[in-house]
Amino acid sequence: MFDVFPDHPAELSSTPTDLSLLLRPAPPGTPTGLVRLHGGDGFLLWADLPPVLVMGSAGGAGATTTALGIASAASFDYYGEYSPVVVDATPTGGDLARRGCDAIDAAGTVQSWLNMSHRGLASAVIDSCGESTASVGVLPRGPEALPRRESYASVHRDLCDAGCLPIYDGGGPVTNRMIAPLLCDSRISLVITVAARADAVNRLKPALIWLDDNYSQYHLADCVIVVTRQHRSDGPGVAEHVRTYLGEVVRAVAEVPYDSHLAAGGPVSWNRLAPPTKAAYRQILTLLR
Repeated sequence: MFDVFPDHPAELSSTPTDLSLLLRPAPPGTPTGLVRLHGGDGFLLWADLPPVLVMGSAGGAGATTTALGIASAASFDYYGEYSPVVVDATPTGGDLARRGCDAIDAAGTVQSWLNMSHRGLASAVIDSCGESTASVGVLPRGPEALPRRESYASVHRDLCDAGCLPIYDGGGPVTNRMIAPLLCDSRISLVITVAARADAVNRLKPALIWLDDNYSQYHLADCVIVVTRQHRSDGPGVAEHVRTYLGEVVRAVAEVPYDSHLAAGGPVSWNRLAPPTKAAYRQILTLLR
């Protein structure tokens, strides 16, 4: 069904494949047609920004920096309206704290916050999170399992109850069982990142097939694919290829340009990003609305 990329890792296919099944409109009542609601008191509509799950098609696809970029754009463009918190939802704990906390180091983890009796209060989230200079909360996780009977469904519920806008760094691979409750929630927008390399794009194929097998084509129809250019030599050809063969299958295909600040591998500071990079994250935010 998703045979749009070649098996050879060094080349990109130029032959389109029949994707008619995926291009059919979603039937009434499917997740793509549901209204997003704000978790917590009042059941307010998510008129602008929904919660977001960012996943990498494979390791090193730029999921962490994309999650931080989306959250920073939300914080700057909607100052005072939302309280973005980037949450580590990787299988064993990634480098979110190292990349995201350029202002205040995190005092806790997802696990320690879940053990708080008052974790649904904003003060508990603030006490556990680190912070970026973009006023974005950063909640890392340790390598140990979540507390007994807890999952990312309860994480999401309690963060929404605390008045936060959760943006999850799911990392790679997409088969990460920790994020299954988030994938099942149609109110959470999905972003899939892929590095701007031919071999990385070819690895996107099995990731999409797995998501289609487990969550249906209508789930993919509402996601945004983000191509991340991580090296100076990366050109626009990869993003155009993905847009040509998947642009009508997913909600949109976006691109984050090469940025020397991101490529340095240190903490990500919004004020040090190049203007085209900031514009790219703002575009992604717009596409998710």
